Amino acid sequence: MSVTTQDSAFSVARLYESATRMYSTIPYKFFKNGYSFPAWHYYIEVTRRCNLRCKMCQYIEWLENVPIKEQMVGELSTEEWLNVIDQIPRFSLITFTGGEVFVRKDFMQILTHASRKARTHFISNTTMLPEDRAQAVVDLAPRKLGGIGFNFAGTSIEGPGDRHDEIRQMKGAWERSMHGIRELRNYRDAAGKTCPLIHVTTVLQKDNMDVLHLMPKLIKDAGADVLNLVTETRMHDLPNLGEVDPASFNDDEVRFPRIPRQELADALNRTAAEAQQHGIELRLPRMPKEDLLDYYETSINLKDYECRNAWNTLIIGRQGDVYPCWIQKAGNTREASLKEIWNNATMRNFRRTCQQKLFAMCPGCCFLDHKSERRSDRDAGSASTVA
Repeated sequence: MSVTTQDSAFSVARLYESATRMYSTIPYKFFKNGYSFPAWHYYIEVTRRCNLRCKMCQYIEWLENVPIKEQMVGELSTEEWLNVIDQIPRFSLITFTGGEVFVRKDFMQILTHASRKARTHFISNTTMLPEDRAQAVVDLAPRKLGGIGFNFAGTSIEGPGDRHDEIRQMKGAWERSMHGIRELRNYRDAAGKTCPLIHVTTVLQKDNMDVLHLMPKLIKDAGADVLNLVTETRMHDLPNLGEVDPASFNDDEVRFPRIPRQELADALNRTAAEAQQHGIELRLPRMPKEDLLDYYETSINLKDYECRNAWNTLIIGRQGDVYPCWIQKAGNTREASLKEIWNNATMRNFRRTCQQKLFAMCPGCCFLDHKSERRSDRDAGSASTVA
C-alpha cells in the first residue's frame, strides 16, 4: 500500500466519525422535538438474497428455508430504486448493501445512476466480480477520494482459505473473493486513481479467533487498504424487529455471541501487531478495548454509550421500508417520499427516545459511540496491547 493511500484510509475514517458527531450535535443536544437536519448518509439494502450461507449471518434461517422466488417478492424494481436515488440530495454518501448486491442483475445500473450524483460505496462478498465488472465499477470512481462517484468498496473475509469457506459454507468462496479484491486493485492502479478505497471487514467470532492474526498479511497481499474488525450482532434474530416497539424487548431475548476474554484479547493483540508490521490500517469497533472484551464475555453498560445514527443516516430496505435504525420502521417509499419520512412523527419519537435511553438489542451495533471524550486511547493505536 502506498503511504498516500494508507493516509487517506486513516483520515477518511476519522473524518467520518468527526463529521457525524459535529453534524448531529445541535439537533441531538438541543432539539427536544425530535427534528433533525437532512440525512447525509443513506444505506440501501437492494436485496436480502445472497449466494453464500454464512454461519454468523442474521438472515441464515431465512436464506436456507425460503425459496428464491419468495425471497424476491416485494423487492423494489429498478425504476423504483432509481426514483429513490433521485430523492437523495446531491453529494450525500450512499452505501449499497444486501444480501449480496450483485445478485441483482440490475445493480450496475443502480450503482451507475447513484454514482453520477453522490459518493457511493458498496458492501459485497466480491465472489461475483469478474474482470469486466471490476473495471466497470472502477470507471465510476473519481480520481481522488471524496469526489462524486464510487469511493469505497467493502468486502468480508473471515479467515484464510478453507476457514473462510467453512464459515461462508461455500467451497472456493475465499479464492473468488480474493480474486475480486485483486481485480479492483489492479484496475484502480492502472487508472491512476486512489479510489475506490478497498476495505475488508472481518466479524469477530469464535470460529476465527485462532486465525485472525493472519488477516493483515492476507489482505495486504490481495491489495486491500483497511482491515475492519466488527462485532457479531444478533438483533435480527428478534421476531418482528422494526415492526414492534423496540422497548418491548429485554436483554434476555437477545442471543449475544460469546468468546473467552483472554482468547479474544490475545487474538486482537496478535492481529494489531501483524497489521503494524504489514502497513495495514486496523479499525476496531467504536468502543474502548476493555468494553469490546466485556461485550463478548458478559455485555457492555449502555449508559456509557449514545447513538446519533437517527440524526445522520436513513436506511431503505429491499421492499421500500424506511428506518432510522433497523429496530424501528418509520415508513415506506411506496407511500411517502424520503423527505416526508425523515421528520415524520415516528422518526421524531424515536429520536426523542434515543436522547434518553438505548435498547436491549443495541450492544454490538457499529453505530454506537462511547460518551467518553478521550477517544484517542480507544482509536490510537491499533497496535496497543489489550489487557
